Amino acid sequence: MTPFTIDRFERALETILSSLPTGSRPAHLCVGLSGGLDSSVLLAALADLGRRDAAKRWTVRALHVDHSLHADSVRWSHASRALAQACDVPFDEIRVDAAAAPGESPEATAREARYTAFRQRLAPGEVLLTAHHADDQLETVLLQWLRGGGLRAIAGMPLLAPLGAQAWHARPLLGFERGALERFARERGLAWVEDPSNVDLRFDRNYLRHAVLPALITRWPAAARTVGRVAEYARDAVAIEAELAAEDLARVRRGRAVRLEALQELPPARQRAALRAWLATLGLPTPAARTLAALQRDVALAAVDRVPRTRWPGAVVHRYRACLHADSDVETTLAPGDWLEPVRHPRYGSGADLALELLPGVGVGLSRARLPTRLRVTRRREGEEFLPAGRTHRRPLRKWFQEHDVLPWRRENLPLLRDDADGIVAVADLASAHDYAAEPGEPSLRIVWHGRGIVTESDAFGFKWPGRPPIG
Repeated sequence: MTPFTIDRFERALETILSSLPTGSRPAHLCVGLSGGLDSSVLLAALADLGRRDAAKRWTVRALHVDHSLHADSVRWSHASRALAQACDVPFDEIRVDAAAAPGESPEATAREARYTAFRQRLAPGEVLLTAHHADDQLETVLLQWLRGGGLRAIAGMPLLAPLGAQAWHARPLLGFERGALERFARERGLAWVEDPSNVDLRFDRNYLRHAVLPALITRWPAAARTVGRVAEYARDAVAIEAELAAEDLARVRRGRAVRLEALQELPPARQRAALRAWLATLGLPTPAARTLAALQRDVALAAVDRVPRTRWPGAVVHRYRACLHADSDVETTLAPGDWLEPVRHPRYGSGADLALELLPGVGVGLSRARLPTRLRVTRRREGEEFLPAGRTHRRPLRKWFQEHDVLPWRRENLPLLRDDADGIVAVADLASAHDYAAEPGEPSLRIVWHGRGIVTESDAFGFKWPGRPPIG
């Protein structure tokens, strides 16, 4: 067991902080302080460093999250505050409601509430330090392995990762085992609190910690260090995969979509990596391995004239005209209703993120003079027709959608504007009806659909990707 000393801790911390991007050297460190053994050692070690070197280039503060789940949580908060005061470190506390809903994991719910609070409270460029150690890493890797996690799961917890848009999360104790931290704490005379839920064997991590790992470590005493190396190898493999997936994705994508023919030129494993990279860059959740395999199978085997769909929580992928299109599984649909006096009230919708708005223009969109005093917002009906501006014959709306490359899964819920005679005034923000379209030079109102998402192939193909997609 590697002893925990201030010198070793300083080297571990400096290694992490020096790996931040150029120009991101932190001025402020924030310790996530629970009051337990591990975070108490972390805060005390930082305080010792500060006393030993008053010219340190960063300041330290402690941030405690009270999950409001246990009757003793107030006592834990007081103990955390007392430790911060003893270390001469500013203390801040956040109370959150971390109660799990029926069917949710209490551990996962508490963790999400905690990190949401951290993200909200951290300053730009600040680094959150948490006290995860080598035994925690061992538990994490084994749990993910037992749950069937992939390479990213087995890579375990990283030493450093972004936290939100502007802060960082570092784990400087990952190279030390819990026994070494406890020895340091006792030698230092530290007091800490124990959460009784940590011995509740109903939780998978506690069962692994108390019922499985003691026997495993008796047989393989260096298990924590060994698995830490395995996680490091896995992180290297993930980084290599991410680089290759980024190159493959650049070749197969067209705007926001993926060209199926180009994708299928790749070996199956690289297809899966490119698809995961594509979804990650769009901010969509990665599907389970079985779902990803079903996606590969369905898009390859379905008839050319079909629009197969693969759905999982948080995302849906459609195949259309030899391309794959991915989006959130939450549909952007405006509720039908009356839009009274649209000239005086130029916005329809209940929220800022999903609404129709009329903006003034000249010769573009709808005629201001001929706009009805009441518009009805509806959805399409089977078999109806439409006379678009600039055309002399009515067209079935279904045909017009096909001609203008409206994606099939968006057609049913497009908002149509109608007059009192039930005639179509406009098709969302895509087209105006002949009778209501503005003439050249005429004062007009242009329709803007906020929160519309990707509606046509042109939208998808014209999508601008980030310069460096966040794939890894």
